[in-house]
Amino acid sequence: MIKVKRHIKQFPLILVLIFLAAFLVRAILINWTLPYGNTLDFVTYEDWARTAHVHNFAATYTTPTRHSASFITSANNQPPGSLYILSGAYELWILSGKVIAHITHTVPGSITAVNTYLQHIFMKIPSLLTDLGMGLLAYLLVAKEMGRKRGLLAASLVLFNPVIFYNSAIWGQTDSLNNFFFLLSLFFVYRKNILLSMLFFAASLYVKLSLLPLLPFYLVFLFFITKKDLKKILIGIVLCVAAVLIATFPISANPVSWLLQEFPVIVWGGLSNITFAAFNFWWMVFCYPAAGHVNIPLVSQNFLSITLKTWAYFLFAVFSLPFLYLIIKKPKIFISKRIVFLTLSLLALLGFLFLPGMRDRYMYPVFPLLAIAIALSKQPRTYLIIFCLLTLFNLINVIYSWFPIVFNSTSNFYHFFYGDTFGWIISILTVVVAAWFYWKSFTDLRKVKM
Repeated sequence: MIKVKRHIKQFPLILVLIFLAAFLVRAILINWTLPYGNTLDFVTYEDWARTAHVHNFAATYTTPTRHSASFITSANNQPPGSLYILSGAYELWILSGKVIAHITHTVPGSITAVNTYLQHIFMKIPSLLTDLGMGLLAYLLVAKEMGRKRGLLAASLVLFNPVIFYNSAIWGQTDSLNNFFFLLSLFFVYRKNILLSMLFFAASLYVKLSLLPLLPFYLVFLFFITKKDLKKILIGIVLCVAAVLIATFPISANPVSWLLQEFPVIVWGGLSNITFAAFNFWWMVFCYPAAGHVNIPLVSQNFLSITLKTWAYFLFAVFSLPFLYLIIKKPKIFISKRIVFLTLSLLALLGFLFLPGMRDRYMYPVFPLLAIAIALSKQPRTYLIIFCLLTLFNLINVIYSWFPIVFNSTSNFYHFFYGDTFGWIISILTVVVAAWFYWKSFTDLRKVKM
């Protein structure tokens, strides 16, 4: 009883109110978007879940389905973890529909609102819950070290970041799922449970591969925080591989062969352009007003006899290496929670700027990581300004890609917002703020004494 009271005291009333407000914001936004329809991505998620329900999990990877006369849903190009979560939400929706039919004495499937709106709500619940989970983890990661006020700051920066709740409540995307597991992975590192941390990082990648560029730095972090215990890290890798293989059995009796076959498709997700509506470095270079944004180069296109894909990886490596050098030169500082979250947020931003095939929403990992780093900083003002500017620019980017209410195509605002110049300017501003963030964090890390 005493332990229960102690755990309850860790969560002050204001934190409960903040979480309630964050939940209500998302619930209101989900309800607001219901009459306006959904993105192709969200409808695709529902179709994959439907295919898994009618046939099996494997069928989603091999069977494109006709959603309507207007388009055919493509075969699944996401890791199995996403499919399992989406299918779970779909099955809960079916169960709830049966319960409602039983209570109302109607035929299952005969109530239009249950077949449409309620399904959309259930398919957004996993992202809503992991949004709240990230806020809780942010609070726990900060409060123990910096006190409750800073913990509340971290939770608020995550829970009320418009990019984060736009992604889940309005757009119906699943980026909060893998980012939640990644934060949970880092949470368990600081609870001295390395194996559980590695399993949750594997779970993050098994849901979505958007955090794959951070894997090398995560392993370097583990190397130093375990005091160079390679044995423990190798055991963790073996356990992660075993867990992934076991989890893939519902899809294939030969999970090794299946994963090797599907991995290239899952990594690229069907994208072949150097950028896909992401206002990043490549949009700045190739989508200047004179050129427009209709002829975005393919990753296979050459520049100075080298493919753009190779240039993209090269630029990411060049800008990442100075931080890797600092980590190796000052390994003890990379154990610091603030520096770890600051470094990982910057590396996530570099991935968005330079890596090939980036989508508009792939800046997402920057925000929960940087929010925690800000709350852990003694002088967070500059980083908070950077956080707000990046939030603004990326929010514009995701709204540019999709907004539930169709803008009036004859208005001056429409032509300004969707004109070639506006997006190009936002990409320039994003790169400028990223450069400021890069210089500021690199300078701060150089000043840290071991």
